[in-house]
Amino acid sequence: MTSILQCPVCREPLLATATGYQCAARHSFDAARQGYVNLVLAQNKHSKEPGDDPDMIQSRRRFLDLGCYNRVSDGINEAIGSMLSGLAHGSDCSVLDAGCGEGFYLARLKEALARGSAAHRRMEYHGVDVSKFAVRQATQRDRSMAWFVASINDLPFLDGSLDIVLSVFSPANILEFARILKQSGSLIFVSPGPRHLNGLREIIYPVTREHGAPAITEKAEALFAPATVSRITYPLELKDNQTIMDLLAMTPYYWNIDRETKGKVAALDRLQLDVDVEIRVFKKKSGDGTVYAC
Repeated sequence: MTSILQCPVCREPLLATATGYQCAARHSFDAARQGYVNLVLAQNKHSKEPGDDPDMIQSRRRFLDLGCYNRVSDGINEAIGSMLSGLAHGSDCSVLDAGCGEGFYLARLKEALARGSAAHRRMEYHGVDVSKFAVRQATQRDRSMAWFVASINDLPFLDGSLDIVLSVFSPANILEFARILKQSGSLIFVSPGPRHLNGLREIIYPVTREHGAPAITEKAEALFAPATVSRITYPLELKDNQTIMDLLAMTPYYWNIDRETKGKVAALDRLQLDVDVEIRVFKKKSGDGTVYAC
């Protein structure tokens, strides 16, 4: 495949070198020894170490590696596999996990597609996260994929260069997603369903309300066809305090609750809760409003 990367300095194509990437203007970005490339410019950082810290990343990895969200991952893989089955046989396909964290979903996607609809298709997998600690962990899952430290607000990809963008429980930038997707491209957006994490939420809040539809639904109207939505729900029992606290550290609640409430969660050694997740598949419109089908 031709390089689809974009220089964050001058917006020209980035080409692979022996040590990393370089554009025609000689802006160079060397790969770290772990195998990823940092494409966040120093002047664009809003903190010394943007994104999740090492403790949060370790919590997420421990929790996800237990298989608690495997059914969520399987649902994502099925949605993307169905889309690929409609593409021309043998055509190339490029996938980006925007906000990839420590690489759980992208690594499982690659494994699933290799056994199914992508077995005879050349696939190119990219993962991006603003946390360098997350991306370091992601390289441990599969160094054959391309991992980058970058912001979803300034994605290092050329216009119209990607077939699929995946966003799982991550902030979204709909304009950037539309910019980098091909006219036939798809956005898979995964967000909490109405009852997601009820059980935990009932400990945190005196009154719990159902999660509403994500804001991206309205924001996407001008650029994408209305989403098809699938929902995955199942009960989950956490049987030790470490796993409960790891889950808490993965959520915004960890930062939004006071010490007393956090202490209530920290005192638990067993927790029953709901997993409730919605998977939205958006198809990008052309400039004249046409929706391209796979």
